[in-house]
Amino acid sequence: MRSALPLVMGIVIVVSAAFPSVAAEVNLNATVVGAVPVGSFAESEHIINQAPYGWSASGGGASTGFGFNLELETRVKSIVMVGFRFGYVKYGADAADVQTFINGFLDASGSESEVTALDATWAHTIMSFPVRFIARDYDWGNTYVRFDVGWVKVGNSFDGTIRLEDPPMDQSFASDFNLGNQFFLAGGLGVDFRVGKNYAIITEVRFNQIFSRGAEATASVGGSAIRAEMNFDTQTVEIVVGLRIPLSGI
Repeated sequence: MRSALPLVMGIVIVVSAAFPSVAAEVNLNATVVGAVPVGSFAESEHIINQAPYGWSASGGGASTGFGFNLELETRVKSIVMVGFRFGYVKYGADAADVQTFINGFLDASGSESEVTALDATWAHTIMSFPVRFIARDYDWGNTYVRFDVGWVKVGNSFDGTIRLEDPPMDQSFASDFNLGNQFFLAGGLGVDFRVGKNYAIITEVRFNQIFSRGAEATASVGGSAIRAEMNFDTQTVEIVVGLRIPLSGI
């Protein structure tokens, strides 16, 4: 996260230089996120298919994820705010189908080893450029619509136990599939509740569409290299709560 902060500041400086008449208004938005997988990302049964290179996943088996966002924004029009967002969300996942596939892969390769336990997680590291349009102003705050365009670094990790036959022993292992940076779009509705003169409590609902179909990665499982491909796009619904803090004038 530290390495991303200079980039955040750089984006705000560039935007400020481009719109000098309104650049004095800059906000820091700090929020926590609860993300609900929908569509194929939430599917957990019959999602792993044999492929010539390893496996192809038609679902993620993901469960509810939690994370955070840090966002800097500046006003460019009376009702338009633009900014830069850095975020991170981690999801649990059902790995039963993956465990069955790995054991089948080990059997086919002639190995007598067997995976006896397996846990999985998904991780999304987000960098995006949000645009926020103020819909209505009220005495207590305002309502708005927002859109994001950016990239998500997608990771799928596994931690498990494998039973080895020679010598007989149980050994823990970890495998990480780095599926690269994928393009995404997001849209949402939000409400700012004013706290005092300037601060605001943020509440938002967002829908995220990550174009992850075709993402590939290779990891080592039980001493064997396995290549995986995501055969689906990732969709989530996020509930976002946090604080909007004015930086201008401080």
